[in-house]
Amino acid sequence: MVLDYEEASKITKRLVPLPESVSNLADEIINLSNFIHSNPELGSEEFLSVKYFLNLLKKLNVNIEENYLGMETSFRASFGKGKPKIAILAEYDALPIGHACGHNIIGAWAYGVFTSLIGEAKKGSIYLIGTPAEEGRGKFASSKVRIAPELVKEGFDAVFTVHPGGEWEVGGHLLGTVRYSFVFKGKNAHAAASPEKGINALDAAVSFCTNFRMLHGMPGRHHHVVLSAIIKDGGTAPNIIPGRAEVWADARSEDEKFLSEIEEKIIRIAKTAAEMHNCGLEYSQLIPRLSPRKPDQYLDKIYYNNGVKYLGDNLKPPDIAYRSMPRASSDVGNISQLIPTVHLGIKIGPLGLPGHSEEMKYFASAEESKQALLTSVAIGHDSILDYIENY
Repeated sequence: MVLDYEEASKITKRLVPLPESVSNLADEIINLSNFIHSNPELGSEEFLSVKYFLNLLKKLNVNIEENYLGMETSFRASFGKGKPKIAILAEYDALPIGHACGHNIIGAWAYGVFTSLIGEAKKGSIYLIGTPAEEGRGKFASSKVRIAPELVKEGFDAVFTVHPGGEWEVGGHLLGTVRYSFVFKGKNAHAAASPEKGINALDAAVSFCTNFRMLHGMPGRHHHVVLSAIIKDGGTAPNIIPGRAEVWADARSEDEKFLSEIEEKIIRIAKTAAEMHNCGLEYSQLIPRLSPRKPDQYLDKIYYNNGVKYLGDNLKPPDIAYRSMPRASSDVGNISQLIPTVHLGIKIGPLGLPGHSEEMKYFASAEESKQALLTSVAIGHDSILDYIENY
């Protein structure tokens, strides 16, 4: 994707200078982002990134908890005491193709906002929480699902988050998600000499996929349903009747109740496909269930008012963002259902920049994105001070 001059100016231009506490941290913030981007680690395996965070945090006068909630690639740092109790969430896991979702930006943003507030937040407790495996991989998959009830138990008041993309915006929808593995079990046999002695598990898998895709015609448009599936295992050789086949299937919707309904239908379709083709079936959830994001108008207003200072009309307001089609899912939705949560979209590249792409990976480390990162840290810094002052 080409980034023209006008697009670049929307990323790098600020209407007011950075706060001094942010400006003083600029090199540290950018170096952290660069390190994470240059050392991509899959979810639940982010050991280098966490070590880098901890080395930085140990130089500060803050409380540090390693292996937060028993997760080896999580951590929690804090300073201050009393109310309000605020969480700033860091992400740092990569995709198999690298940081094509820009989590290096999210991690560096969270560290920058947290550190810039030390000595400036006059009341309350500020927490930086490392949240592994947002992409849903490994033993700590979608860790915010595990973290959410703990934050409720500890009485947190507000949660601040960001995500990079092709627009500056406050708010916007997230889709709830269920993801399943369906394993169809048949019987291997020679495809030419004795096909009648085999039970074709791939036929069951293909039948499932076909009927799964037909569910697109069931919901109303307002449900914003997204259905996607891959055949993870379809056999070992063309001359062997496949005795095993596995399908991974996602269903997404911004309507939590409807998501449960379609989840039941998907499982029923899998059972029917297995029965039709005389196969056994095993199924299981691949990631914890993700909830849609619940908006919080008060926090949205704080983020927007502080963002406009730096960005002017380049920042899309919440009412427009929430009218846009939901584009993705995240485990932050589970936290938003329980605790007021706010989201800032950071423009690091051209409008329409596709997530999970080589283009996204490029812009997540481009020179323009570094200035956008610092601007987003300033917005987070000012917004949290504003929230504390008016608490």
